[in-house]
Amino acid sequence: MADPIRSRNRSAAVFVTALAVFLPALLLPRSGGDLTVRKLMLFASLGVLSISAVWLAVRWDEARRLIRLRAGVGVVARWTIDAAQLASFRRLSHEWDQRPDLRPNEADLTQDPGERGIDVVVSRDAVLFGADYWPLEKDVRITVRADWIEFFQVIPKAEGQALYTVLRLPLQPGQENLGTDVLQAYQHAHRALGSGRRQLFYIALLCLVGVPALAASAWFIAWITGWVA
Repeated sequence: MADPIRSRNRSAAVFVTALAVFLPALLLPRSGGDLTVRKLMLFASLGVLSISAVWLAVRWDEARRLIRLRAGVGVVARWTIDAAQLASFRRLSHEWDQRPDLRPNEADLTQDPGERGIDVVVSRDAVLFGADYWPLEKDVRITVRADWIEFFQVIPKAEGQALYTVLRLPLQPGQENLGTDVLQAYQHAHRALGSGRRQLFYIALLCLVGVPALAASAWFIAWITGWVA
C-alpha cells in the first residue's frame, strides 16, 4: 500500500489549508453587501475540513504503527525471504490468484530481493514486507501453512460491500515456527479485547457523544459570530 507517512503529511496539508480558509470565513466580522462568495468558501472549506480530518486520523494511526514497527516496538516475529524462495512463492501465488475460490494476494511480490533477500517484520498491529506495509487489526484472520502464512481482514463499510485484504507471505525455511508465534500473539490480543467489543464501544461513543458535541460547537461559533439568529 501507499507510504502512510507521506499520506499522513498530505492529509495534514489538506486539513491545515482547509482550516486556514474556514476560520477567517467564519470568525471575521460580517460586513454589508453580498456574502455569497464568503458562504461558498465557508461551506466548501467545512466539507473539505470534515473529510480531511477523517483522512488525517486514519493516516496518522497507520503512520504511527509503521514508526513503532520500525523502532522494534511490539514486534512478534521477523524473518528473511531469499531470492530463490521469493521467485518460487511468486509463481505459486500467481497460480492461486487465478482460482475462483481464493481472493487474490495483495502483497507486493514483485519487489527486488537483492542479494540479502527481503525482510518480513510482524508487529502486534502491522506487517512490513520489504517496502510493502499493511496495518493489521486484532481480529485479523491468520492461517499458517507448512511454509507460508496468510493474513485475511474484513473492513466493514457504512454502505455497500465490505472491503477485503488478503496477504500471503512465505516463511523462512527453518523458521516456520514463527508463523505459529504470530498466530498465537494475535489470538491472545483478540481474546484480551473481548472479541472486538472495545472497538464497538469506541465507535458508539464517537457517534453518541463526539458527533453531537462537534455539531453543537459549530452551531455555537456560528451563533456568536452572527451567522445564525
